Amino acid sequence: MVIDTSALLAVFFNEALADWVAERLAANAGDLSMSTVNLAELLIRVRDRQPKLANRIDEEIMSSGIRFVPPDSPQAHVAAQARLRWPLNLGDCFAYALAVAEDAPILTLDRDFRATDRPLVAPW
Repeated sequence: MVIDTSALLAVFFNEALADWVAERLAANAGDLSMSTVNLAELLIRVRDRQPKLANRIDEEIMSSGIRFVPPDSPQAHVAAQARLRWPLNLGDCFAYALAVAEDAPILTLDRDFRATDRPLVAPW
């Protein structure tokens, strides 16, 4: 399962669907991946919104067991095509590209993914 930034932000910021996301993460432990583009997006948002917790959250995410995958050229092409086809931001495009590369569903809270052709793990 590919993790979109929105899912982890919900957990780290204790948003309304944090428990729902945490349950999905626990149920899929050992089979979780995230693009390093999404990791960067997550770290930027954490440092922006919760600078005092940033180091702790950074350590927690890096020791979580999530496999962080740097994008390659084929993923960059898929991400670019996704941006032109759907209303996805840059991070979303790379989550989508990783999901295509791994033939995996996307764990997300971002409704923009509904327009894509990937299976989603989402609360709606």
